[in-house]
Amino acid sequence: MAEAKILGDGEQPAVQPAPPTMADIDPVETREWLESLQYVLDSKGRERAQFLLSMLQNRATQEGVELPLQLTTPYVNTIPLDEQPAYPGNREIERRIKSIIRWN
Repeated sequence: MAEAKILGDGEQPAVQPAPPTMADIDPVETREWLESLQYVLDSKGRERAQFLLSMLQNRATQEGVELPLQLTTPYVNTIPLDEQPAYPGNREIERRIKSIIRWN
């Protein structure tokens, strides 16, 4: 199994900071959660981490915790590029029409 990366005392995890409206009132607890997530990623893999985060999200929602809006979907294009049909229109004419409409 892979070894988990343990952060040093002065080392911070590479994550996006919380929005300015959310202050970290317990940095030690935050670091412990992030270290735990890193351990799961390193030892159990991405699928397990995704499962655990999904369970946490479900529990938070059940408890009335408002979560940031997610604008991504798990959509995956299943048609390989070489099997996609040709574009049905004339891109150059459509680009010119769009430009004319934009400036009128």
